[in-house]
Amino acid sequence: MLLPAAVCLLAASGPCLATDLAPVPVRVEPAQRRDGYSIEREFVGQVEAARRSQVGFELPGRLAEVRVEEGDSVTSGSVIARLDVDRLAARRAELRAALAQTRADLALATATRQRVEEAIDFNGVSLQEVDEARERERALAATVRLAEARVATIDVDIEKSAVRAPYDAIVVRRLADEGQVLSAGQPVLELLEDAPLEARIGVSGDAAGVVRPGEDVDVLASGRPISARVRAVLPVRDEAARTMDVILELPPDAGLIPGDLVRMRLGRQRRAPGFWVPVGALTEASRGLWSLYVAEPLEAGNGPATHRLARRVVQVIHTDDDRAYVSGTLSSGDAVVTDGLQRVVPGQQVTIQRTPGRASQ
Repeated sequence: MLLPAAVCLLAASGPCLATDLAPVPVRVEPAQRRDGYSIEREFVGQVEAARRSQVGFELPGRLAEVRVEEGDSVTSGSVIARLDVDRLAARRAELRAALAQTRADLALATATRQRVEEAIDFNGVSLQEVDEARERERALAATVRLAEARVATIDVDIEKSAVRAPYDAIVVRRLADEGQVLSAGQPVLELLEDAPLEARIGVSGDAAGVVRPGEDVDVLASGRPISARVRAVLPVRDEAARTMDVILELPPDAGLIPGDLVRMRLGRQRRAPGFWVPVGALTEASRGLWSLYVAEPLEAGNGPATHRLARRVVQVIHTDDDRAYVSGTLSSGDAVVTDGLQRVVPGQQVTIQRTPGRASQ
């Protein structure tokens, strides 16, 4: 079956005008002027623990004991692993013995200095002997302090031969076993803080200004809405993605684990007078502009047609799924043709079918 346009073009009488075509029914919606539009974007981030650490010893040595297993809960300050300290204990005993001997020498030097000072009143000793007694006492006192410091150093090393949990945590990985000789700083256990989780979401710079620390935002995790609180917006831009990190505090009962993905939608209002129209209503014009058709009413008694199509040139400001926000030669109330543009031409007479309410967003 030939369309009216095809029949017109094949007629022997020659070319005909759009006004000679039979009225074509078109679907329209009223244009509604807006002061601006909202841009909604979705950003994806990952759930993570507030703190996650691989802990080990500051000193090298042989691993003597690991007191926890994967999945165990540990409290802050509890000992979770130890090194063999036999050599340190022997060294400490040696230094303690040297300290005791030096203290004895100091006690003798103190008594000698006191006797020499008493004898000077009777001219029994020379000033040189007094000075020597005093200086020997000072030298031995310094030696005692040095020996005490060496013992304290061994005590610190023995203390550092035990790994303590830096915070309440859950052991998620065991990285070494008893008998293994470890280097300084080699991790033994991996800990995950036993505290409410956080989400780190990278957002573009302009969207980051929408959220503020302390605000509540809604995120989606596994299709479930969850209310989270913005803890911080980090003022550092990622060099590769050019995004800024937003840190969200998640509720304890969110049922999430580190590594889960969360989605956050942010909307931003832009002020720009214009109209929402269906993307299907647009056809490409010249110089980066677009055009659409508006159905203008005909005078009564002009046959079966009720409207004539007029072309309007517009500029697309923003698109959102199947809608476009445009500015140009439109007026509020104009009947915008929403589809079927391949069947019509400017000046064509048509009948319309209204689809009210679609223009509002």
